[in-house]
Amino acid sequence: MEPNEKEYSKFQWFLFVVLIPSFFTLVVIFVLLSVAGFNPIGTVKDFAAKVPGVSSLFNNEEDSKIQKEDEVSVSDLEADIQAKESKITQLESELETKDDEIQSLELEIENLSDEIVRIREERLAKSKSLNDLTKMYEQMSAKNAAKIIPNLKDDEAREILSSINTEKLAAIFEKMSPEDAARFTQLITQ
Repeated sequence: MEPNEKEYSKFQWFLFVVLIPSFFTLVVIFVLLSVAGFNPIGTVKDFAAKVPGVSSLFNNEEDSKIQKEDEVSVSDLEADIQAKESKITQLESELETKDDEIQSLELEIENLSDEIVRIREERLAKSKSLNDLTKMYEQMSAKNAAKIIPNLKDDEAREILSSINTEKLAAIFEKMSPEDAARFTQLITQ
């Protein structure tokens, strides 16, 4: 052997011949795979998770991340549930208010319908009695009708005179005093 050559120890030989070139090759492969769009780190993690001794290291990290995400999502969901429950309570109270309002309006409608029926019956009865009165005044002599009508209330007199036929009305006005005839003429024309 020559004096310039040094002998390398087995460790140095392993380091320079096997370990450093292997490490360099792995780094180059990882870079090339990353550039190609492949996720080598994720694949290594998935593979390591399947190895019994190494899997506990990866699972603990993922479990802690998942627990933190779950805690955040659970608190968010609880807040959402509470907000929606308060909205439900508010809508239920509005519903009760609207139901009460509907009931009061239905009662008012019923009362008004009863009142309309009563008014129609009164008008029908009044119309019937007015027709009867009109017939009675038409059958009466103009002289007697001219004496009675000025003693009636203006509204009653107007209704009766408006219903009498024009020939009979002219005869009644002839028998009245000019002041009464003028007053009832104005009442009829209003």
